[in-house]
Amino acid sequence: MLKETIEQMNEDIELKRVVDEQCILEFADLPKQLDVKILKCKNLEEKNTSLEAELRQKFGLEDCNQSLYVELNKKCKESESLKAVNALLMEQIDLQLLPATPLVVLQSQQPVPDATLAKKYEELLAAHEDVTIS
Repeated sequence: MLKETIEQMNEDIELKRVVDEQCILEFADLPKQLDVKILKCKNLEEKNTSLEAELRQKFGLEDCNQSLYVELNKKCKESESLKAVNALLMEQIDLQLLPATPLVVLQSQQPVPDATLAKKYEELLAAHEDVTIS
């Protein structure tokens, strides 16, 4: 029985030695794993900082766009108001204009009262006849 106990103890010692070697290998790799994790963490921090800056810029642009939108609406309302004022002014101008003098159309056989007008009338009549003949 003592022999069995010794064998069992030797097996336990061997098992403990194997486990210790595994632990040593794992612990030896831990600093390298830690360095990799630290590097990943730094990269994520840099990316986070970059994304924060982008968000700040985006919100700044959105605020700027919002204020430009408000200004555009103001200008559109002002333009509509000016159109209405312009229409009212045009109506007032139309009311103030003197009625147009009707034009008298002379027939070709009627005499023209003014000599200068008669000459112009003859020239226009001749030009008109030339156009209709051509």
